[in-house]
Amino acid sequence: MKEFVEFVEKFRPGISQTIAPADETEIEVLEDYAGSLPYIYRSFLETMGASQGELELADASFSISEAIGVYIAMPKLQRGRYIFFAGDNGLSSRHWFLDRLSPHGADDCMVVRRVLAENNPPEASTPQYVGLEEFLYYEAFKELRLPQLPFRRKFSSPEDADAAARYRSDVVTALAEEKGFKRIPPAEHCALYERGDAALLLYRHPTQPTFSFILGCEDAAEMERLAREFEARTGLKSVVTR
Repeated sequence: MKEFVEFVEKFRPGISQTIAPADETEIEVLEDYAGSLPYIYRSFLETMGASQGELELADASFSISEAIGVYIAMPKLQRGRYIFFAGDNGLSSRHWFLDRLSPHGADDCMVVRRVLAENNPPEASTPQYVGLEEFLYYEAFKELRLPQLPFRRKFSSPEDADAAARYRSDVVTALAEEKGFKRIPPAEHCALYERGDAALLLYRHPTQPTFSFILGCEDAAEMERLAREFEARTGLKSVVTR
């Protein structure tokens, strides 16, 4: 998680001074309630589990005390398939969980959204990201880097899976590299691209062929040139986004 903090610092210098790790005792308490925690989540808690400070991601609250409170209030969630890791702070009632039965990488799990209810069936889950690490990098780039670029366009494949299958996200990554963008690790399923005067953020659904991407530029004319080329090559139309 040190690398993630360094990544965030590039876009918001000093933000690491506002975060606070969870106490090891708290992590042990959470693990007693939730069951064994994936390494990526434990590392996150050891880095900023007590407070994320000025780092705001996905309109969510990641406090370990909140997670412990959820398990105390809802005993049937304890040591189950889904690990609650963040509460929704927005208008949605769907919170953030890790799905133990969908492991990813060395020690990570798929990120899903679920209603906070003890009898909520697995089919009510909405997959969001292949893993927590990818979720963190994607959301941080979206929150911290893209707003630095005044001109932005969003491209989206159809939401219907059959219709979306006619479009290819690899065309996006190939064109980005052709235009001088450099891919930022460690995201593998989604993709973060940087060029200095521009950036590109690609979201790919973890289980469906649907995808979207946001292209941002410092210069309006360059934004128009890139948008036209991405539209021509991908077959997708772009819309101006904030």
